[in-house]
Amino acid sequence: MKKIILAVDDMPEALASINAALKEIYDIRCVTDVKSARAALETITPSLLLLDIEMPGVSGLEFLDELQHNEKFKNIPVVFLTANSEDKTSQKAVRKGAKGYIIKPFTPEILRESVAFFS
Repeated sequence: MKKIILAVDDMPEALASINAALKEIYDIRCVTDVKSARAALETITPSLLLLDIEMPGVSGLEFLDELQHNEKFKNIPVVFLTANSEDKTSQKAVRKGAKGYIIKPFTPEILRESVAFFS
């Protein structure tokens, strides 16, 4: 049975790249916003959450805070996949509990290695 990876990104192109890079190895579930991620988490327990930072409505950092304060979800590792390459943002993400931080655009190899390491 494949490990489940939940990918949350408001850009369909990013989700398509994630799916293409990982679908042979993992069961990839893709959603485009935090509301859909919350709904998915009611029915699945992913081995890893790939999360964009900059999304409309609730940001990835805000969602990470929410997850960290929920007993059911706080142990799910989170790796950010984002175009935001600012050091202060990546440091904030790590301080909040993110296990990794991958800058877009990413290569499939980097994504696969990071997911294998953290899931």
